[in-house]
Amino acid sequence: MQFSEIPGLQELKKQLVSAHKRGKVAHAQLFAGRPGTAVLPMALAYATYLMCESKIEDDSCGSCPNCVRIKKLVHPDIHLHFPKVSAAENKYEKVLADAIPRFREFVMESPFGDLEAWTRKYGQENKNILISREDSRQMLKNVSMRSVEGGYKILLIWIPELMNPSSANAILKILEEPPEKTLYLLVSYNYDNLLATITSRTQLVNVPPNTEAEVKNYLIEQGVNEPEAEQAAKLSEGKIGLGLHLASAGESQEYEDFQKWMLECWNKNLTGLVQRSEDFSKSGKAAQKNTLNYAIALMRNAVVHASGQTPPVQSDSEKIFIGKFADKLGLGRLEKTYALTNEALIHLERNSNPRITHLNLSLDIIRVLNG
Repeated sequence: MQFSEIPGLQELKKQLVSAHKRGKVAHAQLFAGRPGTAVLPMALAYATYLMCESKIEDDSCGSCPNCVRIKKLVHPDIHLHFPKVSAAENKYEKVLADAIPRFREFVMESPFGDLEAWTRKYGQENKNILISREDSRQMLKNVSMRSVEGGYKILLIWIPELMNPSSANAILKILEEPPEKTLYLLVSYNYDNLLATITSRTQLVNVPPNTEAEVKNYLIEQGVNEPEAEQAAKLSEGKIGLGLHLASAGESQEYEDFQKWMLECWNKNLTGLVQRSEDFSKSGKAAQKNTLNYAIALMRNAVVHASGQTPPVQSDSEKIFIGKFADKLGLGRLEKTYALTNEALIHLERNSNPRITHLNLSLDIIRVLNG
């Protein structure tokens, strides 16, 4: 991964390059941002730049042996640590051997992918995965090893907030007193859930969302036609990962499901809502979050319309629906519905029961719509 493969975010790229040129590379850095943004790509591009043998002015060369190996995630001095199923000590090596090739494929195929995309690739959609105590022991082992190439040794820890307490406590000492030329790149989507003792030992690198234009152009480069890319970009909130999902899945089904859901709430169709919540709970975590993210995007457009502005929508049918929806509910009820859906998404991200979360949200929306 090179900086040039990541759209936009030029100021952040300059800061990272400048830190290296000034000899100010912090030994532990926390790359933080929202799921679907360029958090992981930026950390990988930074690692590639640091390890590159023939750096150009503001990027890695992309062609030296180190760059080629990092692109395939097989460089011997870059150690990958990521959530996986837990295993007893005597089975850990087998679990690790199975997970690493899949994780490499996942990152190469979907660098903007989130935890749900990884669980699908891993085939563990309905299991809790984490960075376990055994993983922390593997980190300690990697730290104790000498660099193969004689340069930096990098531990890239993806989603460190999924460390269990014993694992998190186990790495505190190595974060505080790292061996020479050992770097820790933590890639987090919710660093507030990390131990304060870990965040205090790292340098925070905030990775912001992309602009709508950057998401659109990236989608077009990936082969999405311009109208679909524009629509997906408008609903992506600057998250390239979400934009890719919307563009690949298409929005017609999600749009129709949202209409039916709101109609069931409006008509207090409890039978339909209970069944909808059951179906929602069976759809997998990735689909659940995408459903709520899409609903949030449409509700946000309705709020914009109710405020007297032009919402960023494309299709004629969606414009008509957004207009009617906004006019029927009014700004006050729309804002409450929008806030409730955002809150439900937060609960879902914290592993609440999806059926109960969705049904409670539907009942709350009924109270708002009919209040």
